[in-house]
Amino acid sequence: MKRRMAGGRGHAAADRAQPGDRPGSAVGSDPQPAERDGRGAAGARNGPVLVLSYPYSGAGHVQDLLAAGTDLACTSSTGIIPLSVAAAEAWRRVEGQPGQAMSRLAVSTIRGLLTAQVAVILAGTGKSRWCELVTAPPSAADPFLQVFPQTGFVCVHRCCGEVIRAGVRASPWGVQGPGLVPYFLSHPGNSVSALAAYRVSSTEQLLAFEAANAGAAYRVRYEDVLAAPGPALAAVRASLQLGRAAPADLPGQPSRPDPAGPDPAGTGTAWTAAPGPPMPVEMIPEPLRERIGRLHDELGYPPLGG
Repeated sequence: MKRRMAGGRGHAAADRAQPGDRPGSAVGSDPQPAERDGRGAAGARNGPVLVLSYPYSGAGHVQDLLAAGTDLACTSSTGIIPLSVAAAEAWRRVEGQPGQAMSRLAVSTIRGLLTAQVAVILAGTGKSRWCELVTAPPSAADPFLQVFPQTGFVCVHRCCGEVIRAGVRASPWGVQGPGLVPYFLSHPGNSVSALAAYRVSSTEQLLAFEAANAGAAYRVRYEDVLAAPGPALAAVRASLQLGRAAPADLPGQPSRPDPAGPDPAGTGTAWTAAPGPPMPVEMIPEPLRERIGRLHDELGYPPLGG
């Protein structure tokens, strides 16, 4: 499990850091009906926070900025989100539930399992609220949201060209990663096209998740956060009741990744500040470029290569 933790008061905090001991705790007990309405805009402001994105998006830096000056315990790759998916699927099979439905017994049991794990994280950090960086497909968060409807989501986007540059620079001898394998099989020998296809698919899934969870999902563009973190995150921080960050609390620009490989979290937290060679747009098939263009229009980005 990879964690990025700022400060901690050790395991002595365990007695007070149990999620569910009080309203507004990190994971919390069964939400009131008002919190369930529209997936609970009010509840989402007090619950856990999941930062959803994809590799090379800069989401790790966004998570750090969100947590600055707050009581968020930031982690990534804990396995808690995949565990919620596996547990939900097991309960559906055991109970013969149709579709994505879960019984009250299943929800209660999964909630107890995950709450115990989050409590250990909080005890180790001295924090009171959990924030996980998730680079799995956004659909992986659906079971967690069913169990904890008060969850808030921050969906981080980045310009396609910068995702490609970050990916190629992080792995100049060949981009790797289990999530990328299908795209490299579809675009053999063409890292630019494979990364573009992966970013397009990931972005489309993020936008679909935002639309399906409008009351709890917040859109963030990495470029805006890098340029002016305070204003770019002000509305998100207010909605999630994270408070207003003082300038001194905000970390500076992330460092460049190690030339030998991507950043440890696999999220491409480094901003490509230095100018690079022109994007070889011609390496991307026309149908894929058209999809990129539509997504750039929706997200307010200039045309690829422009």
